[in-house]
Amino acid sequence: MKVLTPTLLLFVLSFCATAQAPADQTNSLAELRGKRSALLMVFKSRVIDVEDRERAIIDDVLRANPTPTGRYRWVYTQIAKKLNNYIHKYKSLSAATELSEADYVIFFNVVEFRRILNTIYPYGELFVIVKGSPEKLTPPRVVWRARKVLYAEDAIGDLIKDLKASRGET
Repeated sequence: MKVLTPTLLLFVLSFCATAQAPADQTNSLAELRGKRSALLMVFKSRVIDVEDRERAIIDDVLRANPTPTGRYRWVYTQIAKKLNNYIHKYKSLSAATELSEADYVIFFNVVEFRRILNTIYPYGELFVIVKGSPEKLTPPRVVWRARKVLYAEDAIGDLIKDLKASRGET
């Protein structure tokens, strides 16, 4: 019989606790049920603040131009096609063109472009950011994020799947 050292035992217990912990507010799309208008943004964030990374991402998104440029336009188009299919099928979402008319922002942070068999694949992180309300003194916040760095179409597919589940769409 093997006996775990106290340090190793603490590590195992903390790992099990975090693995079994329920999803907190970071991955909760329940807040989006009454919100219809979404703004899609795609660019490479220059965030280097590791202590308050989500706050830095939000600041970057609030300052960015919503119109994609260069090769990010191609990534934007890929993601927008999947979102448009969802919009046309379920009609529970509409596209915004400006930050002021959006209820929330869907932001794809391009991390890298991978070349596999002479085809380029954009990889990055997907965030859903709810705009804040100065009247209610609530700041903008991330309510959902992709579980890891993913291929763009896989990331938006995960978001759409979670949106359907939270809104009861089949």
